Amino acid sequence: MITLNIPVEPMGAVRMTGRGKFVKPNAKRYLSYKDFIKWEAKKQLKGQALLKGSIKVEIQFLMPIPNSWAKWKKRIAPGKRHTVKPDIDNLIKGVFDALNSIAWTDDNQVSDVTAVKIYSEEPGIIVRIEKVTDIWVKASG
Repeated sequence: MITLNIPVEPMGAVRMTGRGKFVKPNAKRYLSYKDFIKWEAKKQLKGQALLKGSIKVEIQFLMPIPNSWAKWKKRIAPGKRHTVKPDIDNLIKGVFDALNSIAWTDDNQVSDVTAVKIYSEEPGIIVRIEKVTDIWVKASG
């Protein structure tokens, strides 16, 4: 199993047009975010070969606790589920796109994904990647 610890505040995927990625601030920020994940993953994988075949991915998105919250709410927040934007599918997309050609050949190899968003005092992303074998199901008949 491979574990990557990416020290970055999780960000959801941003819709971009061909020209928009060069001029829109959100698009630029998102592209920088993905580049940072790529750079961190390359550093942590240290030239390890790309995973081939079917893989399982588990992701923990450690979301920042809002500064606007009361002290008592901040104190109990770590570990609680994050149920506001960004949407979890948009968070997953950014990580998967960033890890293409870094951890695996293409994210179409991911046959099993589990993800969770939780509040944390230290924002970041923890990615666990594991090669899996096929599951054979007996055909009925």
